[in-house]
Amino acid sequence: STISGWSGDGTLATASGTITLASPLSEDSPVGTTVVSLTATTDGTVSAYTVTGVPSSVVEIATATVGIVTLTATVDYEKNTELVLTIIATDADGTATATVTVPIGDVGPFTTTTKELCVADGLGPDATFDVDSATGAVTTASGVTLDMATKAEHTVTITGTVTGGESNDLTLTVKVGNCSGKEKMAAALGSLLLSLLAYTLLSL
Repeated sequence: STISGWSGDGTLATASGTITLASPLSEDSPVGTTVVSLTATTDGTVSAYTVTGVPSSVVEIATATVGIVTLTATVDYEKNTELVLTIIATDADGTATATVTVPIGDVGPFTTTTKELCVADGLGPDATFDVDSATGAVTTASGVTLDMATKAEHTVTITGTVTGGESNDLTLTVKVGNCSGKEKMAAALGSLLLSLLAYTLLSL
């Protein structure tokens, strides 16, 4: 029995070689996510698959007789833009190695797409909001008063961009009225600090 190639998420026509996956693995993939699934082609039986990775200690093959590689830890695009896996298959005649490069996909900084806040009536007629592009602080503009009788709810869409260019949006709904609990913005020109590297105010 001799290993002659690999099939699955990538293909090789030789016992050993390199594969680069086209689809990135998102950096927000949870532990247990399948990174790649490969099967060594042999006229016998593959007795074991093993895997090592760079960075180390983030992947495993949970079932030795199946070439499915899963995450054992989360990955971070800002630390590593790719995973390089060395997958070894063993049969009665020896071993074969598939070296697999898995690009890591960067994601935008918001972990939720919506957020609702409440501000007290009279805080600050037509509301305008400012977003600080450096700190992400959302504030009522200078001289603006929030009046529930004029407009009880405002929507601000914020785009957050991380180093590397990936971005996503947060829709911030600001309700004007009687507030209580953690949603209240207590300051007269209260701000919500969203820890991003850059922001763009899209619409009101």
